[in-house]
Amino acid sequence: MRNKVIMLSVCALALAMPLAAQRPAPASMPGNFTFIPKADLEAMMGPTRGDRAVRVVPIAGGAQLGAFILHYEKMKAEGPNSFYHGEIDELYYVIRGEGTALLGGELENNPVWNDPSALNFKTITGPTASGRMKGYTMQKWSAGDVIIVPAGVPHMIGWEVTVPNDILRVVVDPKSRLNKISSRAEAVAQAGLQAPAPTQPAAAPRPAAPNMPGTFTYIPKADLEALMKGNIGDTPARVVPTANGSKLGAFVLHMEPRKHAGGPVTSFYHSEVTELYYVVRGGGTAMMGGELEKATWDDSNSASIRNVRGPSVNGTMKNAQQMKFAAGDAFIVTPGIPHSVTYEVNETTDIIRVVVDPKGSLTLK
Repeated sequence: MRNKVIMLSVCALALAMPLAAQRPAPASMPGNFTFIPKADLEAMMGPTRGDRAVRVVPIAGGAQLGAFILHYEKMKAEGPNSFYHGEIDELYYVIRGEGTALLGGELENNPVWNDPSALNFKTITGPTASGRMKGYTMQKWSAGDVIIVPAGVPHMIGWEVTVPNDILRVVVDPKSRLNKISSRAEAVAQAGLQAPAPTQPAAAPRPAAPNMPGTFTYIPKADLEALMKGNIGDTPARVVPTANGSKLGAFVLHMEPRKHAGGPVTSFYHSEVTELYYVVRGGGTAMMGGELEKATWDDSNSASIRNVRGPSVNGTMKNAQQMKFAAGDAFIVTPGIPHSVTYEVNETTDIIRVVVDPKGSLTLK
């Protein structure tokens, strides 16, 4: 009887232990990180109007994540002729400039799908329906604002531009329709492409729906700056639903100066979430890649997992690379890649963290 009581006590103790302590995890998962220096982003900033890829890289589930620069000179469109993407979700962060977007509503005048053999299909848009917008919202934007546009939502970001702009356009390409861009040389080469002359008559356009389920989200600079104060934090500004149960989030990662104390670096990787970090101000050194020793799953019930990180694995980093970053740089971290962005921080630093959550694990905000 005494042995039975001891056995029951041990079982109860095991159940009471944190979930992470009971679940060993892989040291890492297949994936990669991509560093995008400020100079590579600036290389796509004009001088002419354009939407140009800087990087398009594979992420989990056969999808891709793209970093583009959308550049407009001062202009005003003649009419609300625009489009929605059938698959691609987008987040726009305004680096500089001012203007007005047309967002939402629907397309009238018999909208049609674009030609899949067209140059833009593989370089910018993926499947896209075009028509004349109606029932839209006019939304002014300026430097520091964010606009999220899920697939199926009509939009015209540059309807009017009053101050020449550059916008970081983050693209979630779930079916990998876009050309992969892994270097500055490939980005420059694609930006210089000209549409080839048609070799055969174009197929008859396919009719499209006026719109698809979804809505746009506007995040003013003031809302983001409110999170860029106080203690170190990785805080959601918005987390919104996109297609097929996935979510897209805009976070602010705020860091005060710190030096690493030496010794082992404890950190984590995400098993589902992909991230793009854009450094608004500040700089420091991140630790990226390698693997985790004594890797264990984090407690799925913790607030950090539910609100910020999604399912994650923690441990001690081994064989990681040091990556210095500064204002204007960006980097992409796919699932399974250990990382510590706060390893060393040289000055007060604020980063826009774009989160792709394919399984909808994070709490909506």
